Amino acid sequence: MTESGLEPPRTNTAPVSPKLRRPVVGQVVKFGFGIAVLAFGAVFIATRWKRVHAALESARPGWLVLAAIFAVIGLLTSMAAFREVLAATARRLPVRDVGRVHFISQLGKYIPGSVWSIVALTELARRYRISRRAAASAGVLTLVFSLVTGGIVGITLVVIAAARTTSGLWWLVLLIPVAVALGHPRVVVSVLNRVLRLARREPIEAELHGRALRDPLGWLLATWLFLGLQCWALTVALGADAPASLVPAIGGFALAYTAGTLFIPAPAGAGIREAVLAVSLVTVVHDSSSFNHDSVIVVVLLSRVLLAVLDFALAGVWLAVTRREDPDREL
Repeated sequence: MTESGLEPPRTNTAPVSPKLRRPVVGQVVKFGFGIAVLAFGAVFIATRWKRVHAALESARPGWLVLAAIFAVIGLLTSMAAFREVLAATARRLPVRDVGRVHFISQLGKYIPGSVWSIVALTELARRYRISRRAAASAGVLTLVFSLVTGGIVGITLVVIAAARTTSGLWWLVLLIPVAVALGHPRVVVSVLNRVLRLARREPIEAELHGRALRDPLGWLLATWLFLGLQCWALTVALGADAPASLVPAIGGFALAYTAGTLFIPAPAGAGIREAVLAVSLVTVVHDSSSFNHDSVIVVVLLSRVLLAVLDFALAGVWLAVTRREDPDREL
């Protein structure tokens, strides 16, 4: 109170509530994630485009279209597998919603580092009131099941394809029971819960038995089948014999992709996938006069660029569809 009896005007010196900062910080993080994804995605495609363009000039267009169709089906079945696992760790989302979470979060793999897809997944799932813990657990479980099924499919078919030319790959069969044991839901969930306890977080409760386990594994087997058919169509487009290349292409792609994912130091499995696929397609090279070792490298490049383009396309489609129903227009 002043001498004149009037109180001086008050200034608001209270600190800004953290709750008010969160929307701003969240928008900045989402915007930065989007910019990073687009930048690294453009670099990923641009650095490979020259060799891919040269290969496209001599490839058979009908088989390229077929490869794209197989790839789209494979990516959609991978979304279905994630949906089933998410239903076990949290709740079942409609296809419209789970597609948004899955396909947009998958773009995080084009940013250097091994965690961005999971980070994006946890943030996108919050929109549907799914906790970060449940979303991250679903992402990790889906990845583990994908690697196990991919390894089993790849090893089995590669050994079958190589049996008539070499017996040096028989030992790969010994890895199958190891993969099954490490990928068992009880083992994976137990490891995840131990990590969560170390981080002082509540453990997850995933009902992964019976149909809840068969459904995602079935979708993942379909994923490897159709993505392998995508690789097969590319090999035929570049001159390989269709019947002779079917089994080694499907098995080789599954084994190469799995090995590249497991070898974390190599960004996006660079070098590892080429080497594994080259070994897997040795019978195709041996039986074809127009499909050689250089063709194997081109198949890997074509497959990578095709899958990258489709990743961005599917994410864009789902984002466009769900934004129409979002008045706040959040990413």
